[in-house]
Amino acid sequence: MTLELIYLPKYGDVLELNILKSIFELEQRIMQRTGYDQHCKIDYSAEDVAVQDSGDVEGTKRINAEGRPCAVHSTIVWACDPSKGHSCDQLLSDPVGLLNCPKANAVCSPDEFLFDNAFKVNKATMYSESRPNQDTADGLQSWNFLRLVDSAFAPGNVVAAAVRTEFWFGVPLAGYPTVNDDPDSQSEDLTDFLYDTYSDWLLENQLTNPEVEYVFNGHGLFSRYLDDVLAGDAVFAVMSMIFVLIYIAFMTNSWWLSFMGIGQIIMSFGPAYFIYYLVFQQRFFGVFNMLSIFIILGIGADDIFVFLDTWDSSQFKFKAPWKRMAYTWRHAGKAMLMTSLTTMISFISNANSSFPAIQTFGLFAAMLVLVNYCAVMIYFPSVVFIYNSYFEEWKFCFGGPAKLSELFHKGMKLAEMQIAKDDLVPKEDPDAEEQAYLVKEPSEGAVNHWFRHSYGNCVISAKVFTLFAFAALIGAMASQAARLESDPEPVKILPSENNYQKFMDKKPDYFARGGSVDAIEIVFAWGFNIYDPIDRSGTISTDVDDRGVPRYDPNFNLAKASRCIYSICEAAQEKSDFLKTGGYPDFPIDCFLFDFKKWVDANHGPTTWDEITGINADAVKYEDLLTSWGNDPDVLSEWKPFIYAEEVGTPPVADLRFVIAELKLTVTETIDNDEGEELWNRWEAFMQEQYTKSPCLEVEEFAKGFQSSFDFIFVRKILVEEAFEGIMLSLVLAFVILVLATTNVLVALYAAITILCIVVCTVGTIVLLGWKLGVLESIGLVMVPGLSVDFVAHLAEGYVESHQTERIGRVRDMLGRVAISVVSGAISTLGASIFLFLPTIIFFNKFGIMMFMTIGFSLFWALVFFPAILASPLGPNGNIGNWWYFTKQHIKCLRPKEDEKDKNEVEPKDAEKEDCGPDQDVEMEVKKPKETA
Repeated sequence: MTLELIYLPKYGDVLELNILKSIFELEQRIMQRTGYDQHCKIDYSAEDVAVQDSGDVEGTKRINAEGRPCAVHSTIVWACDPSKGHSCDQLLSDPVGLLNCPKANAVCSPDEFLFDNAFKVNKATMYSESRPNQDTADGLQSWNFLRLVDSAFAPGNVVAAAVRTEFWFGVPLAGYPTVNDDPDSQSEDLTDFLYDTYSDWLLENQLTNPEVEYVFNGHGLFSRYLDDVLAGDAVFAVMSMIFVLIYIAFMTNSWWLSFMGIGQIIMSFGPAYFIYYLVFQQRFFGVFNMLSIFIILGIGADDIFVFLDTWDSSQFKFKAPWKRMAYTWRHAGKAMLMTSLTTMISFISNANSSFPAIQTFGLFAAMLVLVNYCAVMIYFPSVVFIYNSYFEEWKFCFGGPAKLSELFHKGMKLAEMQIAKDDLVPKEDPDAEEQAYLVKEPSEGAVNHWFRHSYGNCVISAKVFTLFAFAALIGAMASQAARLESDPEPVKILPSENNYQKFMDKKPDYFARGGSVDAIEIVFAWGFNIYDPIDRSGTISTDVDDRGVPRYDPNFNLAKASRCIYSICEAAQEKSDFLKTGGYPDFPIDCFLFDFKKWVDANHGPTTWDEITGINADAVKYEDLLTSWGNDPDVLSEWKPFIYAEEVGTPPVADLRFVIAELKLTVTETIDNDEGEELWNRWEAFMQEQYTKSPCLEVEEFAKGFQSSFDFIFVRKILVEEAFEGIMLSLVLAFVILVLATTNVLVALYAAITILCIVVCTVGTIVLLGWKLGVLESIGLVMVPGLSVDFVAHLAEGYVESHQTERIGRVRDMLGRVAISVVSGAISTLGASIFLFLPTIIFFNKFGIMMFMTIGFSLFWALVFFPAILASPLGPNGNIGNWWYFTKQHIKCLRPKEDEKDKNEVEPKDAEKEDCGPDQDVEMEVKKPKETA
């Protein structure tokens, strides 16, 4: 258990005297923090008696509460120097290294230390191997030094770009007799100490030298910090709810409707989780699922506005509340059903994703939309009835919003008078279609009036220019969206400048001797069914512990296969630019047979290996020797992960199942997808080649193996493919729903085109922002089609529900009736997403930005492009495109006529003729609204 610091100079060499003195001072203060002595790792190699500090630099050897010395921390400042007769064990060495004290008693203040430049140069010259053999004294000495400096430090380059220090902590802690006494509690107590003592203190305290900075991490620090960050970021979710609450209250002029509406949205989580957990049998519920709250806040608020707008308009048609509610329930319910279905389908289309996080997010979001729709249709009518009976006089902010609306309405009187003149259609007007709006609503608000007339006139008059401008925009955005590629970098949780994120970024960059932690690692396996190694039937994809059942190769025989495996390990370890291997000793392969054969040769003679391996192997003797070798505790601890056996029979006997070997390559997982796939093909060819020659050729039946290492390449590839497949599937299903709901193929087609353009603009903007497609971005893209559908679907429903027959009148009707609900819903979602810009967690920021972009583009395309294309000559007039109307007419024409008919019966001259042909006039009769009292 460690507290680790990495020191980074702003320029030049970190191994300079003034920088080393600053490091020394900081590390002295770290050891002087309260509680260090009680939690430090005990140096069990020292004598039981207390070790005194006399003759040592103050603080380099400390005594814990039980009188045992703390292990000396590993630091470049105290790097051992064997030329002066000091031990090279970092935990026991005298404090002499790069900083030397010239005094006889070896007690110096920080200003009195001298920098031994020869020490640094000698180290670099002496240790030519970047990963030395730690089995020798010189190699161990080299390793202890080089593990603390950056990987580039080597002969010819004695400039260190980074160094690190490790403070050692351990158990048992005070009050616990042994390390096995409640180890979980001891580990948690140690984490509490490190976090409470050092996290904030190290963040606030910097080195006295401004030329160097440090980053740190330690046992449990990151997870504890992340818990605190998540708790703090949860505040922004509450702020989003408060914003939507106040906004609904402002728009409805009622606290009652606002509180009940927000309560309805929040209560949707319970039933949605019930369906998610019990019906769909999903057990995984992560932080991504919780982000659905921001989506449902916008969708729920939008449904509330649609319901209340329809309720307000019903007062001009009916007086009785129950009749008003019946009207609202039918009309608003139909509009919300269409948008809810399209949104649900968009989310569900991602439920078949190969990635559990995306799959469960899409499924849970769809269930939330379903439950929210049911709540609006079942629960919210009661809320409105109670409001109408008891709380209608309880105004939000003392009726302020209503007064503002009244002032705005008065301010538009002159404009309304002018528009009233424009509503009269001249008899001889060559452009009569542009002014064919003959029916006015009985009454409407100022904003609705503005959308119907002022805004409607602007959109209609500029429709041609709008279509060309949007065509250019979508062309530019499509070219950007086509450049979207998968992100090869590891997922970043925190901002790049954050201490913990910077530590995770810098450590593999600077300290990667023998292969970076991000380097591609080839895993060779023998003993499995190479064609189908794991049976995953019946597994739960969201359960990380449910990995399936391995399928073993019944013919596998380690004794016969050992020569083959040994040969493959040797060949794989050779340096090769073609296979991206670094060669021994820099990039050694972890193959247990190397050590086993060395032990066999040393203890049983060089001929024994040939006797116990190969096609004629003595399997019994092989197992006996392998067991004897494995009885060594050091061997067992090192190679246990590479050899797997199961106990079978009675009494139980170990039955060896499979063995593995591991090799790190010289390239990292950030490799390009195409290059990575090509490298995988090279390794596949390498394995096939090995089985075509001796010694594998003779024992192929007993030594079948495979390499598995490039799964991340295929993960990234599938991630991009499924992202676009999910979007296209969402669009197709949304188009089908829109065709069925609007009964107009053309309107549904234009709506689907609009949704596609919204998605393309969102993806194009992602590329312009410099983002690449990772798991976080893919989850964000899941919601893009779902949120894009909502506004366009509302407007499409408003268009087909209009009583007008001409396209211009329908567009005005659509904007006058629906635009205010669309804008209100958009503002609530935009406001909720803005608060996601503020959290520390990167995914929350990206999710908020993507949500904001999606809603912004949806509003822009829905209120500008969609009305423009409907108002253009492409927009349907009358019943053009109405498949339901033509279906009814076709059925009517196919009805059998009466067999007998009075021939003398004279058909009235004005009798209605059957409309059975395409040449008949199919325009719908204009229905004027009833006048109110």
